[in-house]
Amino acid sequence: MPTLGGMCGEPDFCLRLAFGPRAAVDRGVDSVRVLTGTAWSADRLGDLRDVLVVIGVPGERRGRQPVSSAIEGLLREMSRQRAAGLAVAVERQGARSVPAVIRSSAARLNVPLLTTTKSLGAWKELAPRLREYRYQHAEWHAEQLTALLNRLPSRLTDADGDAMQRVTDWLAAALDGEVLVSDPLRGVLAASPESAPGTLAPLLAGHLVRAELPASVASVMPLPSATSGTSGPAGTASRFPAPSVPPAPTSTLSTPSMPSTAESASIPDTTPHTRFQTLAAMGSPSMLSVASRRPFDDVGADLLRHAGKVLGLIDQIDRRHSQVAEAEHAVRLGAFQFLMVGEEIAAQRAMAALTPWLLATEKVRVYVIDCGEADREIAARRSDRAIADRAMLVRCPAFNHLIVLDPVRDQDNDPAGVRDSMRQVVVSLPEHRMGGSRAYALSDVADAYAEAADALSVARQLPDRVALSNERADLLSALPPVAARRWAATVLRPLLALPMGQRDQLLRTLDLGLELHHASAARLVGIHRNTVTQRISRAFGLLGLDRSRVLSQVVVSTAVKVVIAHGHDAPSPDATADFVTMLAAPEVHAWAESFLEPVRSDRRDLIRTLAAWLGNDTHTQRTATALGLSPVTVRSHLRACAPLIGRGPAVGPNSHVGPNSHVGPDPQVGRTPHAGPKEDEQPPGRDGPDGGGHAWGGVRPLAFALYVTTGRPPLPAAWRPQP
Repeated sequence: MPTLGGMCGEPDFCLRLAFGPRAAVDRGVDSVRVLTGTAWSADRLGDLRDVLVVIGVPGERRGRQPVSSAIEGLLREMSRQRAAGLAVAVERQGARSVPAVIRSSAARLNVPLLTTTKSLGAWKELAPRLREYRYQHAEWHAEQLTALLNRLPSRLTDADGDAMQRVTDWLAAALDGEVLVSDPLRGVLAASPESAPGTLAPLLAGHLVRAELPASVASVMPLPSATSGTSGPAGTASRFPAPSVPPAPTSTLSTPSMPSTAESASIPDTTPHTRFQTLAAMGSPSMLSVASRRPFDDVGADLLRHAGKVLGLIDQIDRRHSQVAEAEHAVRLGAFQFLMVGEEIAAQRAMAALTPWLLATEKVRVYVIDCGEADREIAARRSDRAIADRAMLVRCPAFNHLIVLDPVRDQDNDPAGVRDSMRQVVVSLPEHRMGGSRAYALSDVADAYAEAADALSVARQLPDRVALSNERADLLSALPPVAARRWAATVLRPLLALPMGQRDQLLRTLDLGLELHHASAARLVGIHRNTVTQRISRAFGLLGLDRSRVLSQVVVSTAVKVVIAHGHDAPSPDATADFVTMLAAPEVHAWAESFLEPVRSDRRDLIRTLAAWLGNDTHTQRTATALGLSPVTVRSHLRACAPLIGRGPAVGPNSHVGPNSHVGPDPQVGRTPHAGPKEDEQPPGRDGPDGGGHAWGGVRPLAFALYVTTGRPPLPAAWRPQP
């Protein structure tokens, strides 16, 4: 049904609203009745509901009935029957052209008053054509509903990130205004045009405040102006694609839903036509807000109502998909945490309902993507699309990282597929870098993660910011198995004598807690950091070793990894002999020489600096004093070792760094020149792999390689009971 506001926008009617209640422009007009003279009795008027009555300017007196009495009777009857309004034919638009008696009576009886420059004779010809006008209105309405249906996703059961934006674009064009879909927790869900959030935010805030106030207060509270935000709908460029809306019907009486800017100028800009509607989704706090440049007629209100229902369904589907996605992320994280403590069977059971084939493998490679200060969800979405279901993506609970577990299969037709896909993702995102591990057994995911995280320090030096661990032998593979198992059993004898449940718990906690800072390890396995600290303190108490000594932690960490990887034999009565025999093997010497070869090629005596640094519990100042060098020189030597060895030893500026240290590493280690603060402007280190969270990835093999080749620093060979 046409409205007074819509008819005011039609040039053929030459109508203008003189004054009336705020909602007058939204009153529907079912028909037009032209009255001549002033002999208007209630019996002759008939049904006036939703009728626009058109009269001329009456003379001073007609017969014996005063004009004021006739006007009063007409307006009283119109008010009683809820007529659409009274239009007075005048020579010039404006309320002053209407006699005062009509103005005062219309205002008192709350009847909208309009003026028209069309004659009564012209109105008699226009009145029958209102039916054509209504037909065109209904036809345009049907076209808009068809356009709305065309913007729905093909299947509402599937998530469609653009569906809400498509519907919002359509509604903004159909209502000739600005549309905003927002949520108090999730922020802006969709907007059209780009300026809509700025325009509608103050109006929505005022609406919500008024909704909370008593009716007596809200009725007198001023509405915020549309001009208090950013620029309105007119003249604003949008970054959102403009939808293709069916054109308005063309005829002598154009559709009132698509007025021109000049035509809609009769509606004051300071009182915007706004609507606020809660989306039709159970329990949804999301709100649909619309500011239009023209009044809302029945068609506009109907389109708004239908759009609200559609947007509510889309929002409900999106929220459910988000909930399912969060649940899947939690399952993957739980499976990863199981793998970090060696529970591969539990991890496989956790993934059985999602993608069981991902963990149905003997070996995996691990890739760690450091997202820096960026939002990692951007990298996560790209990574998900890149690897599909070929690998398992986990959002790291400890750092702003993504972790990818790439299963290694015997018959792998694309062994580099996941690696190359992730490389492309990292290269496309500035400030991101990736470290990758070698193939590890599924039960050794913790070691694979440590190796991949340790490679991050090297990745920042490379053009593509991707560093993959090479396939050269590591310390564990170089140790002779028999001697290593016997030595590890002797070192860990008090722990291995515990009941199996306590023993396995302490061993797994030591494995991860000596690899990472305690807070980081706790987040990775989903326990409290105090629990990690208590277990490690108990373990070192049983072993009789000083937990504050770096080399003691290195030896215990190595023994734990031997037991987890190879098992253990009966303890030996002569642990020192086993230790010497184990490290005297030719394979160990070959590994140590290969490991230190990049360092030996440097003209500086880096070997001496590294040995002194480890011997002084990684205290930079104490190392400098022992060597007779400046702390800046020591840090420069240590920084040079990171890219040469392919690992990032953790360094503290003036105090040692260990898994439970609260002092971060030297941020200059592994950093390119001019990439950070000056040497004398060290910021505190951050808790992260290669930053302070990853403690012994490079220190453990470095300590053993130095000891094998130079005998320094001295390593504690085995457990000795405290006196």
